[in-house]
Amino acid sequence: MVRVTDEDIASMYDRRRQYMAERGAVPITDEQYLWWDNIIANHYDRALERYIGLISGTSLNRNRCFDTGLPSPMRMKFDGKKLYAHRFTYIIRVVLPLSTKDVVRHQCANFRCLNPAHVERGDQAQNFLDLLAARAYGVRWDLLPWDPLDTIK
Repeated sequence: MVRVTDEDIASMYDRRRQYMAERGAVPITDEQYLWWDNIIANHYDRALERYIGLISGTSLNRNRCFDTGLPSPMRMKFDGKKLYAHRFTYIIRVVLPLSTKDVVRHQCANFRCLNPAHVERGDQAQNFLDLLAARAYGVRWDLLPWDPLDTIK
């Protein structure tokens, strides 16, 4: 079982304070982005509780993946919306709303992984190239970041 530390939670709240200070600088019309913005701004405590529950329900494998053990990517429901759990854990951990065009790309090539440090934001074309690269060359485990905030570019 993976444990979310008090230090992780404090870091997440610090990141949220930074987000709240800077949000709204640019007008956004993407509905999905606005939905995530609402979750971060108004429902973050509840989302963080759900994040801790999701992470606690995983097991840490030798590659630092937070593995759900499920046969397919984990799906969940939050605030009336169906989501992929890896997208939810990434957004809540790095406090970064994503638009409908954004995808979270598994750098570990493990679709069961919920480790926010193993996914990064990108588009569908980058996600497909990641798949091809993982099939051709495998995963460079030593190059995966340890901190989810290292995935923000």
